[in-house]
Amino acid sequence: MKILDEARKILESNEYFVSPLSANGLQFEDETLVGFVVEDSLAEIIASWSARQDQFIREKASHLRKSALKSWNLYSVFLTSDLPDEEARKAVARIEEDFRATRKIVQTGIATVSDVQRALYPFIPIQNVVAISSDDLKQKLRSRLSTLPAGALRALLGPEKNERALLRDFEDAHEIKRT
Repeated sequence: MKILDEARKILESNEYFVSPLSANGLQFEDETLVGFVVEDSLAEIIASWSARQDQFIREKASHLRKSALKSWNLYSVFLTSDLPDEEARKAVARIEEDFRATRKIVQTGIATVSDVQRALYPFIPIQNVVAISSDDLKQKLRSRLSTLPAGALRALLGPEKNERALLRDFEDAHEIKRT
């Protein structure tokens, strides 16, 4: 998996303008924020994050002066598939806790598209992905609709019927008079 390609797809699907920043980076922007994403080795991220952040800000300085909102919403995102040892974990924490200039996100151990998406959560809309089988769904509906009369519940969750039969059974269970 190419981490940077996946990051680009996720950002573009969330309506960010995305463009190349370097061979292993890209920049992204919308109406309210601007930032960059870099894919590199963990050692290189730890060694160069500050210089990369400062260079990005220098390059964007005139643009940021024109948009007060964006100057408060700057992101530096560093992604790697490398797994950190204890010392590297501490270095990553120090990077993320440095509040100078940009909000920093360092995500290690990236192995899946979901990992990339999780790294980008701070500035993409909330994702609510839940996998429910049809049996789970029926059980969940039964528990949520437990205040309905038993006949109405059977009409809704019983064998599949056409719309008209389903409505008739549901009305009968509620003793609704048809006019």
